[in-house]
Amino acid sequence: MEFYDVINKRRTIRQFKDEPIEKVVIERILEAGLKAPSSNHQRRWELVTLTDKTLISEVASFVKPYRMDLKEAKTPRQEMAMISYPKQRTQLSEAACLILPFFPVKYEIKSPKNDYGLWDYGATWTLIENIFLATTAEGLGANLHAPVGKESQLIKDYLGVPERYYLPAVLALGHPIDQAELPTQVNATLKNRVHWNKWKRSKK
Repeated sequence: MEFYDVINKRRTIRQFKDEPIEKVVIERILEAGLKAPSSNHQRRWELVTLTDKTLISEVASFVKPYRMDLKEAKTPRQEMAMISYPKQRTQLSEAACLILPFFPVKYEIKSPKNDYGLWDYGATWTLIENIFLATTAEGLGANLHAPVGKESQLIKDYLGVPERYYLPAVLALGHPIDQAELPTQVNATLKNRVHWNKWKRSKK
């Protein structure tokens, strides 16, 4: 698949077939992730990768579906919420593979003194994007869940992850079902998002 085709085709998939992914494919995806740029050229990532369905189900059990009171979506954001909130657990438990990207916390992530803690945090999201694009290139689907509350600690305790490591997201990979629910995309275009040489639109 051509690079720009991958960019345009990538969507967040939350519903998967009950079908494994070949290990060699997962390894290609992981290698793509590990080639991402990082702060200070250090690439301090540790990727816990799960393919055992029992382990996947247990990790997913620590995640609670978000409450959703909306009955009708009036915006793309609301449509996304109606699709994604109830699936926060099943989008992980139904996956063929979970990838949990950890990094060691050297500096406080939210510090009033400096921004050093954001370096490794930001670098991990470049790894995540590489994984998403590689997953799309392989004809697979992916989503992520950002842990909230005690979820991260429960997952770390279950997997035996040292305390100093931080988990920004749990990534789920799998073979998409034929009619996976997809929300309407927000229309971000060159015209409505790009400023050439200076800010040219009124402040919102």
